Amino acid sequence: MAELHMTLLGRFRVTTAEGAEIRIGTRKARAALACLLMARGRPVPRDRLAGLLWSRGETRQSLASLSQALYSLRRALDRHAPGLIAADVAAVSVDASRVTVDALALEKAAREPAPRSCARCLSLYAGPFLDDLAIDTEEAYTEWRGAERVRLEGLAETAGTSLMNAWETAPETADADAIESLLRIDPYSEPAMRVKLRLLARDGRPAAALGAAERFAQRLAGDLGIAPSAGFAELADAIRAGRLATAAPAPRIPARAPVAPRRRPRHAVLAAMLVAALAGAVFLALPDPGPDPEAMRLLVRPFDAGDGVADGMAAGFGDDLSTELVRRTGLEIMSRESGRLIPEDAAARSGASHVLRGRLRAEDDQLILNLWITDLGSGREVWAGRFSAPAADPRRFRDQVLAGVAAQIDLTLAPAPPSPAPPLPHDVLPGYLRSLGLLHAGTAAANAEAIALLTPIAARFPDSVAPAAALAVAHERIAFGPDAYARAAGQHWLEGYLALKAILARHAADHPDLLAARARLALRRRDLAAAEALARTALRLEPAHVATLEVLAETYALTGRLEPAEQLAARAIALSPGAPQDGYTVLALARLARGDIGGARTAAASAREFARPPPVRLLALIAALESLAGNPDAAARAHADFVAAVESRPYAAWKIGTVTYANPRAATWRRPDPAETLDLFGFADAAVRDRLLAGLTGADPAARGHAPPIRPLAPLAGDDIRRTLFGHKIAGASSWLVQQPWRQVRTDSGALFQSGPFGPLPAAEEGTSGISGDRLCDRWIWQEVTLEACQLVFRSGDDGNFALVGELGRFAFRLAD
Repeated sequence: MAELHMTLLGRFRVTTAEGAEIRIGTRKARAALACLLMARGRPVPRDRLAGLLWSRGETRQSLASLSQALYSLRRALDRHAPGLIAADVAAVSVDASRVTVDALALEKAAREPAPRSCARCLSLYAGPFLDDLAIDTEEAYTEWRGAERVRLEGLAETAGTSLMNAWETAPETADADAIESLLRIDPYSEPAMRVKLRLLARDGRPAAALGAAERFAQRLAGDLGIAPSAGFAELADAIRAGRLATAAPAPRIPARAPVAPRRRPRHAVLAAMLVAALAGAVFLALPDPGPDPEAMRLLVRPFDAGDGVADGMAAGFGDDLSTELVRRTGLEIMSRESGRLIPEDAAARSGASHVLRGRLRAEDDQLILNLWITDLGSGREVWAGRFSAPAADPRRFRDQVLAGVAAQIDLTLAPAPPSPAPPLPHDVLPGYLRSLGLLHAGTAAANAEAIALLTPIAARFPDSVAPAAALAVAHERIAFGPDAYARAAGQHWLEGYLALKAILARHAADHPDLLAARARLALRRRDLAAAEALARTALRLEPAHVATLEVLAETYALTGRLEPAEQLAARAIALSPGAPQDGYTVLALARLARGDIGGARTAAASAREFARPPPVRLLALIAALESLAGNPDAAARAHADFVAAVESRPYAAWKIGTVTYANPRAATWRRPDPAETLDLFGFADAAVRDRLLAGLTGADPAARGHAPPIRPLAPLAGDDIRRTLFGHKIAGASSWLVQQPWRQVRTDSGALFQSGPFGPLPAAEEGTSGISGDRLCDRWIWQEVTLEACQLVFRSGDDGNFALVGELGRFAFRLAD
């Protein structure tokens, strides 16, 4: 039995087997589902589907819009038909065996010439194909929809005509509803009208039959300029003369509303055009209401560059202006990445209420900026402004524009927060602004270019927070993002981590980007209280800071506060519809903690579609979820992707500081076991950890059928850490994170010495150790900056095995005294 019924003829509808209607939010999501259904289960290439419905954006934008539509479809359908839509990086398909589709059923019936099949064909045709799903802005889709409408209507008309010809010789078998169905398709169908006249006459209603015949003849003459056939005239004469038998009753033809002819008379078309023109004139004459700041959610498009201004600087100027608007007015602005990725025709469905556009140019030593705000609901421009100032002072110009925009939107502009360092001088601002545009572009190449621009600025002005915060974002991507970021920058991922730690050590200022980075590191070392406190501080400075919303949502998910976790994750997704992968990942974690495996799979699948390439942690989560959902083959494939991503990270020999890292693939690399992978997730609830561990174990072909791996017990208390580690030697074990063995010695006084190419003390051979609460905190010097990393210490079973778990991951070790 089919799980879902899809209606594509007439009004688009999706219903369950019980008849309950399932709502699908956006027109393009419905259209995408229709395209997939008409493929009859065959995979449809992603680029073809995106080009059909999102043709106006760049390829990356179009694919991102498609992924967003697929997420909304899964969210609507998976509750009733889990896994109905299958997608990979290349193509998308629908499991055709689990649905019925009226258009496909009509096709099947039309292939059978028997009257019963022809009657079924007519009964299935409830109206033109996708009658309520016109998308005039998409030419390719409009052509496809139009061709399918003509084809399906032709099938129904051909079947109906065949049926009418059969019924004319045996009118006692005719069905009145089928006749009316054909006349709705083709109001000029003479075979249908002939059978209708015979039924009316046999029912004892010759006057009604003759009236219908006369109106039909007038319709043909007025609309098509032709007359009925001679056979039609002979039938009318026979009815008029009473020569048709009336004894056998025929089904009564119900009264119906008049059917509009296919072609409208020219005077009606002209009248409609005149009414539309007059309505447009009245609409345009109405005064434009000013934007309401309370109801605004602003999408800022990258500013265009005019004469004398580089593209990157114009985009960066817009990013800088947007950031100040958020921080100093509280205006809700969607993520800068969304402004770049959301296609023009998808902006109205992105959750934004208004769009801000700008064009920056230089003329006669002046910077000139034109701004426009458009209401996405009406498509009307509600405000425009022009600003100019000396080109030698871009910062002053930004503040001037900021004050002007705030005044026009009726926003209260808070004073600029005090800065511990003077602002950047005018000569470096173009490079800084360009780096902001590159950072928000989000690609690995742009990230590397931003680092090249920011590094000399940060070195020249070491007390300036703004370039340091931007550099922290870029280096964190190298440290913990996909390997493409490290490769593009020509760095080892450890270099990204050390550079990030150095920036955070040098700058203690409360900057939202720096606070978000600190909060994410706290999550990695499982200091959930610190992560929450840091995220809350950042949100007080910038309430719509997407990265911080994602951190706070994950903190809630890991500590069991699932409803606020899902709410915050949804808010982060809404503010960043162009790059929502981290929000979807947090949503998947919250649903996993709730026990909603289907919902978690849907969210994780959406995260993967937006994350190109997906990070290691997401791949591990997907593998576990597929295993928990009872999909062993999909789980094994996802686990293989996870292993491949882990293996790709340490891809060459490097020298970091005084330590040389040999090629790890020639050393001791191995795949992570489920217990090691579990450390990527810091759930506080043991039951959730057990659930996740079961999924990871089931996904790993090497672990299936074996006893579950030993999970770390509760972390050691501070006094136990001191007794266990201080005054002792430890020997590190090789793992998927630590490719080569390492050893450490801590003296009773806290002196720390490390040997081996890589251990918990990266790029250093000595440092100091102390205890902070129930954590072991190691300090070392890197590039003249003192760094600190705190770790939990776990006892793994009763055989003398331990593990350090911190910002870099899990380091297993044994006592070596």
